[in-house]
Amino acid sequence: MVIKAKFKFNYIKKGIILLILCFLMVVLVCFPKEYQESCYNGISLWAIIVLPSLLPFFFLTALLTSTGVLLKVCAPFNKISKSLFNLKGVAFYCFAMSILSGYPVGSKIISELYEKGYVNEGESSRLAILCSTSGPLFTIGAVGISMFGSKTAGIVIYLSHVLGAFITSLFFKNYGKKPEQNLRIYNNQINNALYESMYSSVVSCLIVGGFISVFYVFAEIATNFNLLFFLEKLLSFPLSSVEFGNGISKAFTYGLIECTRGAKNLSSFGTNALTVSLATALCSFGGISIIMQSIVFLSKAKVKIKIFLLQKFLQMIISFLICFALMLVLY
Repeated sequence: MVIKAKFKFNYIKKGIILLILCFLMVVLVCFPKEYQESCYNGISLWAIIVLPSLLPFFFLTALLTSTGVLLKVCAPFNKISKSLFNLKGVAFYCFAMSILSGYPVGSKIISELYEKGYVNEGESSRLAILCSTSGPLFTIGAVGISMFGSKTAGIVIYLSHVLGAFITSLFFKNYGKKPEQNLRIYNNQINNALYESMYSSVVSCLIVGGFISVFYVFAEIATNFNLLFFLEKLLSFPLSSVEFGNGISKAFTYGLIECTRGAKNLSSFGTNALTVSLATALCSFGGISIIMQSIVFLSKAKVKIKIFLLQKFLQMIISFLICFALMLVLY
């Protein structure tokens, strides 16, 4: 009975996915001009903003990982990292790169660390949430200053977001296997390392660009056809007593697909504890587009997707609560 039920569930799931894909293809065929423009906007965002910021980080982190010096450089952090996260010192390197450069640099570094033998499967899963963060350029600059018109709000968003990842990772300290003591270290020749680092960086940037442009189109389709109506109404119930509750609910719902658009729409309802905290939640969750980008890299490190999604959901809640408390004090 259990096997039959599981088979039926898988059959239904595949049928739903097929229907969704067919629907998206029909929409693109019927309205090519409109959604070509959306795709172009996504590509423009990637080429003008994302590519220049990601490519240098991707290349330098890949090169540093390939040279085989990370374990020695990060050795002083082994004891504190082991006590906090049950990880080796490389966790701090990965965490620092993630909070400085943003999505999906942390996830890419994890995949590289796993491929080079610096971390095992369990460590990759524990690293996944600690190193799944946005950077100050986006949270403070784009969301705080440009959208909400407040540097203070941007700093609060960034700190709440980073603390949310840090605290969430503590809950998963004992998840997975214990750290391995003896790991292989690759000592690539510098010429080979340069080529491999540049090649992997360019390919990774192209993958990120593809996801951004495609999900720009999906977000536009979801908006035009009101595909998230039921989720929007569900989230509107706890906001029913709040001014502009329906609008805030809609902005947050569509931010779950593409967080930049959601944060921008939330900012139109003013700079207050609720809107800023919800924007923080979106930055922490990342939206489906960011999550799919991260999964591309994390799957190479054998990170279980269900666990990662659970981690992101918990991070979103914790970041929201931290930000809401800070905003009540500051505003």
